[in-house]
Amino acid sequence: MGEIARVKFVGRRDQVRLYSNADSLRKPPQAGRKWQDSAWLNWWDVKNRVGGIHRIGHEYNFDGGPKVAAWTNLVTPGGIYKHVVHLPLREEDKRATGWGGGDDVCRVDFDATGDSVWTINDPSVDVSASLRFKDFHEAFNGFPNSGRTAEEIAPSHIDVAGSITGTITMQGVAHRADGMGVRDHGWGFRDIGTMRSHRYVSATFGPEFSFVSWAIHNAHDTIEIFGWVIKGDSVIFPRDIDILAYAEIDSCSVRGGRITYTLPDGEVLECELIAEAPGLQNFFHNLGNNNTLCRAVCNGKIGSGQIETSMNYYEGRRPAGRMQRALSANGFYPGTFELKGDVQDERFIPKRTL
Repeated sequence: MGEIARVKFVGRRDQVRLYSNADSLRKPPQAGRKWQDSAWLNWWDVKNRVGGIHRIGHEYNFDGGPKVAAWTNLVTPGGIYKHVVHLPLREEDKRATGWGGGDDVCRVDFDATGDSVWTINDPSVDVSASLRFKDFHEAFNGFPNSGRTAEEIAPSHIDVAGSITGTITMQGVAHRADGMGVRDHGWGFRDIGTMRSHRYVSATFGPEFSFVSWAIHNAHDTIEIFGWVIKGDSVIFPRDIDILAYAEIDSCSVRGGRITYTLPDGEVLECELIAEAPGLQNFFHNLGNNNTLCRAVCNGKIGSGQIETSMNYYEGRRPAGRMQRALSANGFYPGTFELKGDVQDERFIPKRTL
């Protein structure tokens, strides 16, 4: 895996499992309903203003046969690209070193160095990318071992902060990527239908400082909040986490958010997340999942962040069409985007003061 931090754990009583390099790869599918295996990456490059949201999930035992749920989202000053699909799982998608995306647009592989490489190519709109993610620290499962989240959404989960380099090409123009973000690997039983709404916040400031957290409102009318902060070689589980999303009138798209951690020793960390691009909605079964790439500001440090939000639009029957500050439909959206709430544009809900 190269030079990565060996971690120790602070603030959690139960055992936190460390994972090996092999655990980053696809797992053999198991019997039982709604077993899935997925890879994820969110990242932002503050300087070059490029970033992405990427996910490939292999769903082996869902209704209608094995499927691939793949999200490919790229943001550059030259435009935004969205390609969200739910397709039959092909044999060629079961890659020895990673995941295929159900068509030939996106795949992710782990190479001999332990880095993960996302390859994207959509000739229909002349968009391509090659992105290499390098881990900052050891892989571990920081998710709770009990509760509804463990039982119904994420029994096994890896989250790793790191750096990303590469190139995005949009209609002949190359954009350099040199950012940071978080990758994950989750496998096991997953029933997204049990989620009423949720928040997922992450930020990476370099090898010495990063964090991830979730707040999940589930169908049992409980809210589970969890996460951790990494400082140097210490993974710290806070005694309190407060997540606030700056939601628009559509209840899902956001201008950013704020997260406050109270650590076991009483230290308080406050981080502001400032939206740097429109949200990218990835409709997933019954869930309108909105991801907003952000500049993160915490204790004088500037980092790469994102805030993920959801709410149960139309009781899961269909995705939202237009939102105030997010894009829902697939396609290539050329040009830069004005993020003020009064945008008068076919891509967003018009706003008027009467």
